[in-house]
Amino acid sequence: MEIRLHGITKRFEKKQVIRPTSLTIDSGSFTTLLGPSGCGKTTLLRMIAGLETPDDGEIYFDGTCVFSREKRINLPPERRGLGFVFQDFALWPHMTVFENVAFGLRARKDTKDLQTRVREALRVVHLEDFETR
Repeated sequence: MEIRLHGITKRFEKKQVIRPTSLTIDSGSFTTLLGPSGCGKTTLLRMIAGLETPDDGEIYFDGTCVFSREKRINLPPERRGLGFVFQDFALWPHMTVFENVAFGLRARKDTKDLQTRVREALRVVHLEDFETR
């Protein structure tokens, strides 16, 4: 998927954290955002994912606009067709892999066959040997 940003900006209160930024990430390419802490790397990724709303500019996925302030387009994250892993890969770093996977089911009080369901999910993603970590 080609991702194109055009004139993306972001402010938090009076601090501009993303100055007008344009970037094209070609389909199939490997791209790295490199910079010091606090320079806006995570904010930029969150805007691409739809987890943060830019103040201005446009974002396109394969030529389809997913965000434009001017056009009043802001596709929600679940409709953008992206997968991502947060920097802090564990939902709760103090819990085991098994407990992290089970967290959502327990939060919904959907615990019928919890052990079996969590182990199956771990098997599908080849993490069955890591459930106690």
